[in-house]
Amino acid sequence: MSRPTRQRIFRHSLTGVAAMLITLAMPMRASAAVSQGPICTNAIVAKERRNTRFFEAEQSFQEQLKVGRERYNEKQINRAKIIAAMSEELQARQQTVVIHHTGDSDDNTDQPVLASRSFQAVVALALGFIGLVYYLKRLKLTLPAPRPRPENSGVMGSRPLRRRYRVTALKPVTIWANVEVSKTECTLLGAKVRRTRDEPAWIQLKAGETRDKLGAVFGIHPDYVPHGRRVSLSVADPEIVSLGEWADGELPMDFFDYFKLEVSG
Repeated sequence: MSRPTRQRIFRHSLTGVAAMLITLAMPMRASAAVSQGPICTNAIVAKERRNTRFFEAEQSFQEQLKVGRERYNEKQINRAKIIAAMSEELQARQQTVVIHHTGDSDDNTDQPVLASRSFQAVVALALGFIGLVYYLKRLKLTLPAPRPRPENSGVMGSRPLRRRYRVTALKPVTIWANVEVSKTECTLLGAKVRRTRDEPAWIQLKAGETRDKLGAVFGIHPDYVPHGRRVSLSVADPEIVSLGEWADGELPMDFFDYFKLEVSG
């Protein structure tokens, strides 16, 4: 083969290779152009979205700022109203005080003070009196209560109260007489003391029964002497039929044929 023929074939081959490379490069550029198109479009949409969100956020912030300003203005208005009302009330009170001081004299101002002091003194005296009464009542409760003396001297005669007597029943009978009772009592200092004293009580006796070491014998139950003269030693004591007037020197003695009374030996 001749040299020119080889050169032609070589040239044709180079041309084919170039054409092939050009053919291969064109689809790649087209695909690159096609692929770059959506990327640019997505970026624009994202930017528009960001702008829209920013605008919405800015609009919401402006609305919140507007609401806050309105509330602040309302609070300021209310505060101004309250301050104005308080100042008016203060001025009215100051005017009242000035009128009161100018209209009243010194004598009138001293009278309420004297009245209040006298009232306090009366209250203090009343409280002191109440405390004294309470103390005396407590003292009376701690001391042994003395039995009341009879209203009629014929109930007990001229005999002493501490004398002891013996009663012998002739028939079944109930009498009213003092009985010795021992009780434990508290003193003012809180100490417990056992004391003995006489207390009146009904005493039921059978026929022939004897009761010794009794205190004063006041009378007999009214049921046994329906037509007898009834007396009462106090409001708390029941009614009894008095034994009449007698003295210890006249004992022993029978009363109403129910019992015999004599001085204890």
